[in-house]
Amino acid sequence: MRTDTTIRDVMHREFLGVSESDPLRDAAALLVDEETNCLVVLRGGEPVGRLGCRDALETLLDVGAEAAGDTELTVGSVMGPPLPTVAPDDALVAAEERLIAEGNDRVVAVEDGEAVGVVTAGDVLAAGAPRTGDGVRDALSEEAATGEPQRGDAAMLGSDGGVDPAVEASSTDASGSPTQGVCESCGALVPDLVSANGQAICPECRDV
Repeated sequence: MRTDTTIRDVMHREFLGVSESDPLRDAAALLVDEETNCLVVLRGGEPVGRLGCRDALETLLDVGAEAAGDTELTVGSVMGPPLPTVAPDDALVAAEERLIAEGNDRVVAVEDGEAVGVVTAGDVLAAGAPRTGDGVRDALSEEAATGEPQRGDAAMLGSDGGVDPAVEASSTDASGSPTQGVCESCGALVPDLVSANGQAICPECRDV
């Protein structure tokens, strides 16, 4: 990863957000339609929470499909704590550290108290992809640079928000030893992945 790369250089300026007062059913439909696993909950422009697909699904299942239509369930009644935040001018490594330390798959860039972008674990890994000797990026990072639709890019621009399968494997250091990677089950960026049923997953998902 280039040491001069900042959050602003790679963040998605368009991302999926909802307000606390939005009906939970509408937010759940947005999660399904956009094929993402998390929405940023905003109060004005301030990020105040997150709505994960599991939280939305569990709540709707608890109250039942018919009752959900008659019950005034809102995003605010179900949302979880806010996603980790970083400043747009922070070095990209700051996002990497927050992702690993807190076990999340994305961070929110906040400027003057308002959310201005989102960086996913896939963005961080793609930004760290090595260059060839003539300064040309390899196929994965070139695809990201040219804007070809990947799951990680499309996530915040109206699709997944998850991580592209091509970058879900662990990255390695100079000796070839695994250092960190994205769990194929929960999408968290973690320092140690294990192999189970043909997937690279974090120890927490392995124990589920």
